[in-house]
Amino acid sequence: MANLKQRLVEDTKRAIAANREEVKQSDDELAILEARLKVEKRFYAMKDIDKGLKEDVKYSVQALEAMLAMERNRNAELKKDARILEYRSRVIEKIDNDDF
Repeated sequence: MANLKQRLVEDTKRAIAANREEVKQSDDELAILEARLKVEKRFYAMKDIDKGLKEDVKYSVQALEAMLAMERNRNAELKKDARILEYRSRVIEKIDNDDF
């Protein structure tokens, strides 16, 4: 291939851009899940709701807590991947073309 370094630089830049978009979407999803959880917890705390309905809301709270935990883990992994991509980009930039 003609210029491997340039190809690696371009591929890494595309990966960084895609990662940033995923992190943004994950951050947005976290905010939405946190808001939904807050609403469900307040709904569950209401004293004048039917017991059957209260039981459904309890399971809804539990499901939202699990979803929130999974999204937090995903978000942390995406941010770790972003750091790796940034370091990889710097390494590629420092390597001479002749070393490829």
